[in-house]
Formats: sequence, structure tokens, C-alpha cells
Amino acid sequence: MTRARTRGASQIRRGAEAVARGGMLRFLADQTGAVVIVFALSLIPLCMASGAAIDLGRAYLVKSRLGYALDAAGLAVGAAATNDEDELAAIMEAFFEANYPIEELGVPVTPTLSLIDNKVHLSATADVDTTLMNIVGISELTVSAESVIIRETKGLEVALVLDNTGSMGTTKMNNLKEASQIFLDILFGDDESNDLLKVAVVPFAGTVNVGTNFKLDFLTRDFNNNDFEPVDWGGCVMARGGDRDRNDASPTLDNGPWAAYLKPSDFTNDWPPVRSFKGPNEDCPVALLPLTSRKSDVEDKIEEMFSDGITHINIGLVWGWRVLSREEPFTEGVGYDDEAFNKAIVLMTDGENFFGRTSYGAYGYRSEGRLGTTSFFGAFRELNDRTQEVCDNIKEKGIIIYTITFQVSSSTVQNLMEACASDPSKFFNSPNSSTLENTFRAIGKELSNLRIGG
Repeated sequence: MTRARTRGASQIRRGAEAVARGGMLRFLADQTGAVVIVFALSLIPLCMASGAAIDLGRAYLVKSRLGYALDAAGLAVGAAATNDEDELAAIMEAFFEANYPIEELGVPVTPTLSLIDNKVHLSATADVDTTLMNIVGISELTVSAESVIIRETKGLEVALVLDNTGSMGTTKMNNLKEASQIFLDILFGDDESNDLLKVAVVPFAGTVNVGTNFKLDFLTRDFNNNDFEPVDWGGCVMARGGDRDRNDASPTLDNGPWAAYLKPSDFTNDWPPVRSFKGPNEDCPVALLPLTSRKSDVEDKIEEMFSDGITHINIGLVWGWRVLSREEPFTEGVGYDDEAFNKAIVLMTDGENFFGRTSYGAYGYRSEGRLGTTSFFGAFRELNDRTQEVCDNIKEKGIIIYTITFQVSSSTVQNLMEACASDPSKFFNSPNSSTLENTFRAIGKELSNLRIGG
């Protein structure tokens, strides 16, 4: 009896287990459809993630190539010897296009440039079209890159050696002043002063005015202001003897100081009593301006200039050298070996060297023979030779020389000025006022660019 009940219980358990196993199988069979649904639902974000990765990867590639192209363009712009923003932009575009493969990437870009002081800012923005991300409303990805280049700026010392002789007259003198203003506006820009830019002005005729504050130590022992009564010494000096009128050697009492310019009273210059433009200071131009960083000082000096006297180009040129030199009597310039600065002279004349019979200048009267000759043509040739020697001596010091002839028809003086310039491209013949302005503009730009390209 008991065995029968036990067998029955075992059969019931086996039956229940069988039912349970069958139900589980049916449950599992039913869950197979749910897995498909869940998998299908999860496939959407998986596809979106994959699509986003593709779109983001493409955007990253574009951004990377933008940065590379901008860096290459920035280096080219930074090394360019120009401050003209349009010219810099053209350089940027050329190098950017060479390093940004638009055909490969299929994303057009227009880079931009801005120049602030010595910093060049380049930037570019690109809109990258999406593919799968577009399904969720993201049609494009915006990427950008920028590059900032700091351009090294060198210092510049420049002497304007300007013809103030009688042949300039009122009209040509006004033309010169206007052209000089263009030059200064380019160099200084919006700055009133700049520690890395120094300009001197050396007006010349038959002599140069060094200023009445010139140290007496640099004048000969026999200087006496009473010799100029009833006026005072105007500041002009004679040429030193020997070859010292062609160098910038510091003067001493034993090494050729300067004698004060004193034009004698004679039938052409009756100065007791002193009359207008007569007297011991006759034909003495306005005082030179040593190197200064203030634009207004240069402008004021140029405005003071007037035309009078004969032409000794070599005298103006050698004093242009002296104001750039570190040697006394003017010591505002840096040393020749200072690699942080460039030095330049801009020489402008409207005629050739001249020494007439009654002319008086830094060599006195021609009849005194201080040039080694008393003849007109002999003096003319000697002045030209000395001019060329001064030019050569200046260039040996690494000073850049620009030369300008204004309304000059003489081939002799044009050839002399071309030979004087640092190279033929730095000689300019200006037949009229408009070309004179263009000449000063071109030289101003070149010198301004020199401060960048140095």
C-alpha cells in the first residue's frame, strides 16, 4: 500500500516537472520574438553612434587640415617683407590653398587675416555636411582653426638728406615737403613716436647747419661769436681739411675740428648793416635735426626749410652719415654692429654740384683753392669725386642709400646718383611732383617692410 502511494507520488512529480519543462520551453520560444524587437530597437542608437563617429571623424579631419594650412600660411605671412594688409592676405591665400586640399575634403573655406601691431591673426571656419546625423536634424558640423604669428620688428634709423639750394625755389620746396609728409605717414603710421624708429633731417646747400648748440669743443680754437656782429653765428660750418670731409671720424683739436661758417662782407654780401638774407650767415640753411623718435619734430623741421645757396651734395651726404653714426658730434645712433637696427639715408637733390666764381660754401670761395683747384670744371669734377667717395664710405658701413633726382635732366648727376645708391633699384629719377610723391611713397614702404623682413 505504502509502495503504491510512493510510486504515485513519484509519477505526479515527474508529470509536474514535465509540464514545467514544457512551459519553460514555450516561454523561451515566446521570448525569442522579444529579443528581436529589443535588438532592432537597440540597432537605431548603434547606427546613430556609428554614423556620428563617421561624421565627427570627417569634421575632425577638416579641422586638422584647417590648422595645418593656417600654420603654413601664417609662417609665410610672418616672413613676408611687407606691412600691406592686402599683400599679406594674398600671401596667406596662396599658402593656404596649397596646403588645404579642397578637392579631397569637399569643404570650401575662406581664411581671414588681421594685422594688429606686430601680430598677424589668421582664422578659418568650415561647415561640414553630415550624413547619418542629418537624420536627427544635425545637418552640418562647424569647425574652426586659428593661428597667431608674432612678427619680429627691427629698429630703423634713417636720415633725410634734402636739397635746400636756391634752385629749389618755392614750388619745388613745397613739392618736397608734401612728398616728405607722405614718407613720414607711411613710416610712423598712427604713432606719434616709436622707440624702434628714428628719423633725422639734414637740409643742405653749399654747407650744413649743425645748430648753434653745437659743442664748442668741436669748433676751431679761433671761433669767436663777436666776429658775426651785429648778429650771432647761425650754426653752419666749413668742411674739414684733408680727407676728413669724407668720413665720420670723431673730431678733436688735433684731428680736424670744424671752423664756423662766416661769409665775408664784400660787394656781393654787404652786411654792415645786415640786410635780408645777407651777412656772415648768408646761404646757411636751416639747422639739421638729429635722430628723433617723434614724428612731429621731424614734421616741424621739414616745414622750416627754405631754398637758398649753392649745391655741394657731398657735404649734405657726409652730415647725413654723421647723424647716423655713433661717433661724435652726434651720438644718437646705435653702433654699426647692432643687429637690431638698420640704417638708411634718403638723399634728394634737384641739381648737380656747383661752385661759381662768387659762390661761397663749406670750402670758402673757389678762388681759395681748398678743393685743389680754382677752375669751375675742376671744382665740379672734384665735388663729384668726393660725393662718390662719401657714398662708397657710407655703403662700406652697411648703411643703405636711396638717391632721388628731382626735375634733373643732366645725365651726369643722374649717373652719379645711381652709382651712389646701394643698388640701381634704389635710385629714382622724378621728373615732376607726382613722381616725387610716388618715389617717397615707394621708399617709405620699402623701409617700413625692411623693419619686418630685416
